[in-house]
Amino acid sequence: MAEDQETTDNAEDLTADEKAELESRLDDTGGGEKAAGGLQGVKAKFKNKKLLMIYGGGLLVLIIAIGVGAYFFLGEKEGDVVPLEEQAVEEEIIEEEEEVKIKKVKIKKVNIYNLEPFFLPIRDDGKETGRFISIAANLLLSNRVLKHEIDKVLPLVRKNIYNILRRKRPSDFTLERFQTEERIKKEILTASNSLLLGGTGTITDVFFTRFMVK
Repeated sequence: MAEDQETTDNAEDLTADEKAELESRLDDTGGGEKAAGGLQGVKAKFKNKKLLMIYGGGLLVLIIAIGVGAYFFLGEKEGDVVPLEEQAVEEEIIEEEEEVKIKKVKIKKVNIYNLEPFFLPIRDDGKETGRFISIAANLLLSNRVLKHEIDKVLPLVRKNIYNILRRKRPSDFTLERFQTEERIKKEILTASNSLLLGGTGTITDVFFTRFMVK
């Protein structure tokens, strides 16, 4: 009786399809003790089937989750990597833009008037000291048109510079060379601009390619 009661309880736990398969097995075995054993086997079989379905479903979900995570992870990493070809093209474009900018920059033309060198002895109270000064001066002009005006007064420009150098005494060269050059430069600049009366421009600076005192 207890076994029949257990069989009845187990049968109530089965689904309609499971009951139908159970009845078919009972008909084939002839019931009794064999039916009880068959019932336990069928129930175990269906439980194992359910477990397999549960584990299989969980494994499938896990695989899908791993795949989705890997896709997004690799996708982000791939987005951070710049292909070599694309990087080379970008660098080439930047270089071309820099070249265009350089070409657009206007190079200011420097207008220089070169003077022939000066060479004369250094005197002290009208007497030669055995020393001499040699310079090569260049005039920086405010514009190129001014060159034509300087050409007209060039002899006077040279005469003024010669007089400036001739008046120098040995004591005038005791200072540092830079200081001596600056003093003579200012004197040449003032004397030369005083001759430019045309109003076409001015001499903005004087620089020496040679300045030698011996």
